[in-house]
Amino acid sequence: MQSKRIVAVLAIFILSVLVVSQTPVSAIESIPSDLNIGPYVDKIVYNVIANQNQRILALQAGEIEMDTSIFDPFYLPTLEGDPDIDIFNPLRNGYGYININCDKYPLSVSAFRRAFAFAFNKTAVTENIMDGFSQEHDSLVPYASSWCIENEFSYHYYTDQTAIGAQILADANFTIDAGTGFLLAPNGDPFDVSIEYAASSPGIAGGTAQIGVDALRRLGVNARIRATDYNEYVRTLDYHGEYDMGFNAINFYSNDVDYLCYQFGSELADVRFQNPTNFVNETFDYWRGQLLYNTTYEGVYRAASEMQKILHYNVPRLVVYQNTYLQAYRNDQFTGHVEDFGKYISGPWTMRKIQKLDGSFGGTVPIAIDDVPDVFNIFRTRSAQSALILENLYASLYKRGPDLSPWPDLATNMITETHADNAEVPDGHTRFTMDIVQNATWSDGTPLTADDVVFTQVYAFMSSIYENPAGQGIGDLNAVYAPTPYRAVIEFNTESLWHFSNFAYDYIIPIHIFNDTSGIGYENWEFWNPVLDPEEPHVTCGPYLLTDFEEGESYELTRNPHYHYLDPATPLDPGVNPCPVLHSVSNVSYYIGTTGNEIIWEITDDNPLNYLITQNHDVLYSSPWDGSTIKYNVDGLEVGTHEFRLNLFDESGNFVGSTVFVHVLSNLTGTSTDIPVMYTIALGGLSSGSLIVILYVVVEKFRKRKKEL
Repeated sequence: MQSKRIVAVLAIFILSVLVVSQTPVSAIESIPSDLNIGPYVDKIVYNVIANQNQRILALQAGEIEMDTSIFDPFYLPTLEGDPDIDIFNPLRNGYGYININCDKYPLSVSAFRRAFAFAFNKTAVTENIMDGFSQEHDSLVPYASSWCIENEFSYHYYTDQTAIGAQILADANFTIDAGTGFLLAPNGDPFDVSIEYAASSPGIAGGTAQIGVDALRRLGVNARIRATDYNEYVRTLDYHGEYDMGFNAINFYSNDVDYLCYQFGSELADVRFQNPTNFVNETFDYWRGQLLYNTTYEGVYRAASEMQKILHYNVPRLVVYQNTYLQAYRNDQFTGHVEDFGKYISGPWTMRKIQKLDGSFGGTVPIAIDDVPDVFNIFRTRSAQSALILENLYASLYKRGPDLSPWPDLATNMITETHADNAEVPDGHTRFTMDIVQNATWSDGTPLTADDVVFTQVYAFMSSIYENPAGQGIGDLNAVYAPTPYRAVIEFNTESLWHFSNFAYDYIIPIHIFNDTSGIGYENWEFWNPVLDPEEPHVTCGPYLLTDFEEGESYELTRNPHYHYLDPATPLDPGVNPCPVLHSVSNVSYYIGTTGNEIIWEITDDNPLNYLITQNHDVLYSSPWDGSTIKYNVDGLEVGTHEFRLNLFDESGNFVGSTVFVHVLSNLTGTSTDIPVMYTIALGGLSSGSLIVILYVVVEKFRKRKKEL
């Protein structure tokens, strides 16, 4: 069946085992089956320490537990000699590169870019800039990716091959001006080239740019380096501004390669935030279509291979190194660090699993970040430091596991269908149906439901007309709806292996905060300034909550007591004795008028005493407790959200409190529980048979309007 083939291929490419690198790389240990469960510490505190030497000293002194940045190999002998410090040493899932503006003559001539690639000495970067902690690389797909064809190229740009480059230029009618000694373009015009780099990185960025200038000068080009503000340079790329060449670096957090389509597709050469090199190539575009919409692994692999070959020949972006990372962390107080090929040792999985050496709950983990977070608006931030914090605050349907494979977060299961499976799926479409956990709660106490999952996609699409970059990766979205409170359906109007990644990892946002009537709204996505502006709402649902900060100095995260994957063996609230032990409890949602709805607390204790249940601080029920499961009927409530609190006591004086939210929904048809709830909220009281059709019209309207802008 067609959809089963898509699911199988998704498993092949998303769950691919990473290829062992040529460079010695530490292997990822076995991934624990309870990876989601946690956190086990009270707090995470991110401290801004801009100077690397100060970060190293703080690590050695035990003032921080780890450094999120990568340390200079200069410090390796010192850190290796400290028995209280361990080092994670992976090959970077990314690389340093030089962008070339393919829209600017004569850089627009592919022969010029290819000549530059041959003259560029990548080995000099490895030896002189990276101190041997890198390897030469050509493909625009990292070496560790299962899609990379680095070893299949018939030639490489690893060493100084200026003679080959000079011959390419001569064959393309570039000549030398006898008066100046500099290269002239094929039309006889003089030109010069600047390679920009971030002034904040004179060593790696500036040194690599200088090696690029040396290569250009060997070819006869009037060239120079130019230090620039990094944010200004990025904005230039985002908005297709004026530049010649520029050094940058990138990390990839997945094994996907569909980014090639958006980084180099011809139709995106003038689209903001896409194709920063302005590369245009018809053959590439053909294979781009094959990669995006082919439904077989073999077809997609061939497309990825051909696209890499085209980029290797035309060189809109020259990869200059793929380096080995060095990241240090202490081992004398905490354990549970998770090695991660995407986020490395200081990523979100470590924050989820880190715990005291003796296995007891609690503690504060101080961590260094090397710069000040810019904003905490998930749509606006360009800061790696903000991203480190935000990834601990938000939930998504799936997270990328330590090996970059999808790991369920809010989703509990997923079915992928095409028309071949299900006649109700339109021909050529791909439909994803997901059930989500039923105990997720927003930090303001509102239950997280499928409405929020659906609204997240609607918000990304509808706010994209106001230039929200969240809409860029939404793909060929056709319909989204919530047939039940905890089931979401997302449908695309094409069949593709890549649709899963278009939505699976998006941070879910609360509909009651972002809606376009009483909330932030589509147009105001850019002006939302949470945390830094105390008047702005910041409602999250991840393993931690951002509870305090000194702007520019430190940012405190506290364990979320209502996180949907809390370990029942740890106390519900930090500092509370873990007995009694809560094993299971979920928020409750039901349609008004239904019966048999109960809150069920599965909880045990060695010497139980009594409990009471309250609502809005009013005692509803109290009783002696024998340690068995506690049930409380919540039928007959009005539409809305209701908070219930269980307080438990045992004979040892231990106390545990558990808050549960009951969400009573309005059944607008009076009978069916299959109403697409999200569409009803977004589009008004429409019959269920009209909803998908009307959303399609809305989607088409906004697509046409975007093209006109």
